[in-house]
Amino acid sequence: MQRHERDQTLAKRKGLELDLREELQTPGQIRVHYQSLYAADTNSMTGVEALARWSDAERGWVAPDLFVPLAEETGLIEVLGELVLRQACLDAVHWPIETLAVNVSGLQLNNPSFAMKVTSILLETQMDPRRLELEVTESTLSQRPTECQQNMAALRSVGVRFALDDFGTGFSSLGRLQSLEVDRIKIDRSFVQGFGGSNGDEAIVQAIIDLARATGLSTTAEGVETESQCNYLRKLGCDQLQGFLLSRPVPKEDLQELLDGGSRRATA
Repeated sequence: MQRHERDQTLAKRKGLELDLREELQTPGQIRVHYQSLYAADTNSMTGVEALARWSDAERGWVAPDLFVPLAEETGLIEVLGELVLRQACLDAVHWPIETLAVNVSGLQLNNPSFAMKVTSILLETQMDPRRLELEVTESTLSQRPTECQQNMAALRSVGVRFALDDFGTGFSSLGRLQSLEVDRIKIDRSFVQGFGGSNGDEAIVQAIIDLARATGLSTTAEGVETESQCNYLRKLGCDQLQGFLLSRPVPKEDLQELLDGGSRRATA
């Protein structure tokens, strides 16, 4: 990459960071969309995952894969995470679902005041802690700093649950599932999309589901995009399904239509 190209890239990144900082201070600019979670055995909606979405006046929709890592690198992830959690709790407090899943970063969990902030938001929004499931990555749990452990213990004591996100792509082995302080395993989409290939993904998913069940954990398969994947995961004994086949992430208005008895699948 030539110097002027590097300079342009750095300028664009800095501009995106400045705009994100401004948007985070403006109510309503960062929105929350929801992707439904379905029980594999009944096809009923059991929960939603809250996802940050950013529509910029000039750029249009900014990809989460772009602005979320930027937020983590610049320290904005705590503001973004708190915004998403508060809005999601406000939206979902009266929804007839069992689970509100919200992603949290290592930076958030390592903040000594994180558990207090979450508890404060739950009280403020009157959200039942037992319905909140915080999704964490394998790398966050592998580090296991004192602050992270203390925050998780404090939140678990009031009923908040934890899910291990994108299992199989990080540092944890199947054997480590027995020692992880989580309630659910989210099977990474790469394994689901590999069904029918030569990598043995079906056997890997079966092993994850069997071990999770043996250790009292629930399982959610991400990235379900075909009926054959859906049927096979159900056959393997997966508890919960998530993916574009079932519902894309939608704003709360469209999610409300699904809750009110609309089609199982959302195409927005």
